[in-house]
Amino acid sequence: MPAGRLSDRLGARGRVLVMAGGVLAFATAYGLCAVIGAVITVLAVLFVLAGVGIGAVETAQHSAVAALAPADLRGSAFGMFATVQSFGNLAASTIAGTLWTVASPAAAFATSRRGCCWPSLGSW
Repeated sequence: MPAGRLSDRLGARGRVLVMAGGVLAFATAYGLCAVIGAVITVLAVLFVLAGVGIGAVETAQHSAVAALAPADLRGSAFGMFATVQSFGNLAASTIAGTLWTVASPAAAFATSRRGCCWPSLGSW
C-alpha cells in the first residue's frame, strides 16, 4: 500500500519511479547477499530490503496494467500479464532444473545468477 500511495502522489511517472526504486532495492539486496558471509543481522536487513523491492515492483506492475489498458480490455490485460509472467517462470524453472540434473547444482545457480543479473549488469 505505501508503494501504491507513493506512485499515486508522484503523478504520471509515479509507476516508473516506484518500479525503478523496487528494482534498485532488489539489485542491492541480491548483490550484497552474493558477497557477504553468513552474518544474520545483515541478512535480515537484506531480506527486508528485498521485501520492499517486491512490494514496490508488484504494485507498480499492476498499477501500470490498470492505468494503461483500456477499461473494456482491463481484465484481458491482467490475464495476459499473468500469462507472460508464468511463461517466464516456467522457462527459468525448466532451465535451472535441467542444469541441476544434467550438470550440477553449481551450474544451475551460476546460470540463474547470470540470468537474473544480466538485464542490469550486462553479459558476464
